Amino acid sequence: MKRIVIVALIMALKSASVFAQSDTLLIGENQKFIYYQVVSQPDLPADTLYNRGLLFLQKAYGKDRLKFFKADKAKLTLNATGGVLVSKRSMIAMHEDASVSFNLVMELKDSRYRYWFTDFIVSPYERDRYANYVPVAGKNYPLEKGSTKLNEQDYKGYLTMVTANCRDVGTMLKSYMQFKAAPQKDKKKNAVVPKEW
Repeated sequence: MKRIVIVALIMALKSASVFAQSDTLLIGENQKFIYYQVVSQPDLPADTLYNRGLLFLQKAYGKDRLKFFKADKAKLTLNATGGVLVSKRSMIAMHEDASVSFNLVMELKDSRYRYWFTDFIVSPYERDRYANYVPVAGKNYPLEKGSTKLNEQDYKGYLTMVTANCRDVGTMLKSYMQFKAAPQKDKKKNAVVPKEW
């Protein structure tokens, strides 16, 4: 009995580690970080998924976090750009350390879609003379080069925050893709009687 429990525990830990590895930033074919997901959406045609994806890109977030910029109805693809602020703790409080911009690509087919985040660009921040943290002009670099430009702890923090942002946006996207509109009821319009006030 103990052996069965131990084997089951080892199998559970291995499957958990495989799942955790698939939900992280990976290095893609072009040697850039990528966050990639394929989602099955049974019984939904591609045009419905396309319309829901378009609604997500236009309505889910503000333009500073996710900005829709290109749609191709023939190829069923949607593109957007976005960004996330990376904060760092100083002695007194948290402050912005950098912003990381990214590209989001969605491809849709019948009963499934895929999306990926890529082209992560770091824009470091510095304190200006008014004690505000502002982007440093001309110092942008790809996130892949962060291991040479940042210390190890900061670099891991950047990767963690970017991965968490990708996961959050992906979760919001999935909720938009599963959305079922409620049937609309005919509303009676109340007549305005100008004599009564």
